[in-house]
Amino acid sequence: MFKGDTREHPWPFDSERGYTVYRDSPRTNGGRAGGDGAANGEGTDHHRTNGAKRTNGSGNGGHQYRERPGGSHTWDDPDWSILDDRRGDLPDFPMGTLSEPIQRWVERAAKGAGATPAHVAIPLLGIASSLIGTARRVMASRSWTQPMTNWAAIVGFSGTSKTPGIDATKRALSQIERDRRSKIDDLRCAHEGRVEAAKAARALWKKEVERAAEGKVVSLDEYRNTVTSEPVMPAAASDPGPFVAPRLYVSNVTIERLAALLQARPQGMLMLADELAGLFLNMSRYSGGQDNEFWLEAWNGNAYNVERMGRPPISVDHLLVGVVGGLQPDKLARSFKGDLDGMYARVLFSWPVESPYRPLTDEVAEIEPEIVNALIRIIDLVDARDDSFAPRNVPLTADAVEAFERFRQFQHDEKHALDGREREWWAKSPAHVLRLAGTLSYLTWAWVGGAEPERINREFVQAAIRFVRDYFWPHSRAALRQIGLNERHANARRLLRWIRAHNSRQISLKDARREALAQSLDADQTQALLDGLETAGWLRKTTTQTDGRPIHRWEVNPKLFAANAESAESAESAESAESAESAETQ
Repeated sequence: MFKGDTREHPWPFDSERGYTVYRDSPRTNGGRAGGDGAANGEGTDHHRTNGAKRTNGSGNGGHQYRERPGGSHTWDDPDWSILDDRRGDLPDFPMGTLSEPIQRWVERAAKGAGATPAHVAIPLLGIASSLIGTARRVMASRSWTQPMTNWAAIVGFSGTSKTPGIDATKRALSQIERDRRSKIDDLRCAHEGRVEAAKAARALWKKEVERAAEGKVVSLDEYRNTVTSEPVMPAAASDPGPFVAPRLYVSNVTIERLAALLQARPQGMLMLADELAGLFLNMSRYSGGQDNEFWLEAWNGNAYNVERMGRPPISVDHLLVGVVGGLQPDKLARSFKGDLDGMYARVLFSWPVESPYRPLTDEVAEIEPEIVNALIRIIDLVDARDDSFAPRNVPLTADAVEAFERFRQFQHDEKHALDGREREWWAKSPAHVLRLAGTLSYLTWAWVGGAEPERINREFVQAAIRFVRDYFWPHSRAALRQIGLNERHANARRLLRWIRAHNSRQISLKDARREALAQSLDADQTQALLDGLETAGWLRKTTTQTDGRPIHRWEVNPKLFAANAESAESAESAESAESAESAETQ
């Protein structure tokens, strides 16, 4: 119950259940390894209690691929997890983590958009969090605070309701921007007044300097006294620079423009796009990697200088940009190709099922007043006319700290069983929990009214933990499989797909290195990759003795060519996109 509001808030939470985490077991040919589960990840064990030893983690014991209980995979039972790029069986959106008024709007908006609740709720959370930004920071302790901005991506193929779900909130945001044009005109007039006042103050200062310079200096002491008495330019004479109209969101913008917009809206900006692949693909394409550095910092909200050719740099006190939009599965690998820089670890991935057919309905309008009112209340946390912006910390309640500490201990224990991209994403899960807890608290306040929260209550921390642990974690793991759990996993999958696309029943090291991998690995690295695939049951080495050096070849497991019917649309890197198109479902 919020301070100043005597109503009991309708929270459908049950008591906190034990710590579990969603896991999908390693695929085997025909069933789950070590059990009688369905093949291809169906019917997998969704949860694992804290403390249980993981048997399907990537990287255990230094092994390249997922270990199978009882030893390595065999020719008759190869490691299907290398090729598994399907969505799989993922948990539904946890509607119970939202307050009942928000639930009702999400359900109506989903019907109107012909989408699932997740298609509407995930963009809502991402947009609301980015509008708050660093105006309010969740304080876990005196030494650790987090802004509320989240990066959220809806994963799905074209035509699966990604855009209609995003538009349910985006339309309300656009309406608010249109309605605020008169306020922006007022800000522009006020800015022009400051410009003219600065010009007048500068002109007066120049006259004072000229008068001081007219006197003749006849001695060193008199010269020194004259210099020290020269009038200093007053602060009011400083040029305030060009007017930058504050924006609530952008869809296509340069880094330099974003830096300018962050000066107009210092609590943070929002990048909102139907398709985010273009943003991530272009980060290194034209800037030699400098865009990557900017966007990695844009999640943190710290001070940053944007350098400009031939002009002074733009100093940003709080570089914070939310990212919300859609991503197609077959573009995931290309979007996050390259080194493990942690960009993907900042994203809360959601991969909802495609919505079933829904008849048209008049139950919901394109723009509902309740979503508009809630967003306005969040936007008005900072007065645009106030030139002195300062973030405000919002601490957790004592019992919320206890719940968060239990999750941190759980998270710490779990990360030792992870490797590569999975480990990097999981390492940021405490920060995700804090940001989501703050967002849920403030979104509920904005929706139901009352006094602004002075602390983040335990119920919101619990809801955020469930979000991250039981929803975003399994969905993000499914997205990370598209990218490749780590570079070794990605290279192994790339090689197997090339073999299958070219119907190669036998390959050499030269084939693998030059043709399949485009010489991205050296000979020793390629040899190690082939050895790993042999251990995984996909290749079998054969040696032919000759008068000179023996000839080594690797026979390909025929099960690979029967796997076309089991594999979803592939998520290739840019170099192997053509191979992916050849490996279509038969």
